[in-house]
Amino acid sequence: MASVTLRGLTKRFASGAPALQDLSLEVADGEFLVLLGPSGCGKTTALRCIAGLEEPTAGEIHIGTRDVTHRPPGDRDVAMVFQNYALYPHLSVRENIAFPLQMRRTVPAEIVRRVRLAADRLGLSGLLDRHPGELSGGQRQRVALGRAIVRAPQVFLFDEPLSNLDARLRVEMRAELLTLHRDLGATTIFVTHDQIEAMTMGQRIAVLHEGRLRQVGAPADVYRAPADAFVAGFVGSPGMNVLAGAPEPERKRVVACGSLRFRMPANVIGSMQVGIRPEHVALCEAGDGMGDAVVRMVEPLGSDTLVHLDAGGARIVAKVPGIPALGPGARVGVQVDLTNLHLFDAAGARLG
Repeated sequence: MASVTLRGLTKRFASGAPALQDLSLEVADGEFLVLLGPSGCGKTTALRCIAGLEEPTAGEIHIGTRDVTHRPPGDRDVAMVFQNYALYPHLSVRENIAFPLQMRRTVPAEIVRRVRLAADRLGLSGLLDRHPGELSGGQRQRVALGRAIVRAPQVFLFDEPLSNLDARLRVEMRAELLTLHRDLGATTIFVTHDQIEAMTMGQRIAVLHEGRLRQVGAPADVYRAPADAFVAGFVGSPGMNVLAGAPEPERKRVVACGSLRFRMPANVIGSMQVGIRPEHVALCEAGDGMGDAVVRMVEPLGSDTLVHLDAGGARIVAKVPGIPALGPGARVGVQVDLTNLHLFDAAGARLG
């Protein structure tokens, strides 16, 4: 296996619009790194540049000690698994898995051996003579994985491979991919817009927005200490509440966010943004908390409930245990765990 290094990677489209802007990132040998961000943030473009399917405008791409920036895809020793599986419908499962080995003119006996090993590993042994049209979405994704595995590449690239699966299959495939990574020890770069996939799968997360790297770190670190207001609001399900706040004229240590009032440990100068995770928001009787709010919507999740609130124009989500007896229009008090406040300046940069 090998490390992957991106140095100042930039990609502009023919129109001049930037897809990636000065992306520098180190992926360690054997690491599972997740590129996370919203649609259009540049994460798939970065993956395609690494694979050689896009030519970068500037910057360098290194796989191990090799500079592969301008090498064709076949010379990079990477395997990419696509969102739409990209299987050949006229070929059987066996033939789809074997295809990259046939293109390399691998000897037939070795092709048979590698296909059999990949099929056994992925539970496809009984499906080798079927065609993609006869398979479920999860089975097709396993075939796409099998086709990548048989190549034994230095780097695996995954472009939102689970987005077409239903919720139960996504959970199962996440577990299978992690088991596969552990068994193979392969360097893996996984693209997703799904925060749950990122948090549960990545050894590290690299958050992209508008073509730029906003933060990279272990999932727990990114969750606990987001670098800016965008990361705070994007990472987590649901994301952090980020509220516009300003010091009260008569009480410089109190920040007002709509109808809510938070007492700070020191004087506050100028406007800021206040971040609060939904699980750090509690509800109480109106008049008893840090301010009152009106319930906009209630989303029961089973063991927890998301309560969407309007606190004097400040929109906030509380994640509370159980299923409270609340409905739209109810007035409640809001209590916040002040030890878990996150402060950002007006531009969104983290304070402190």
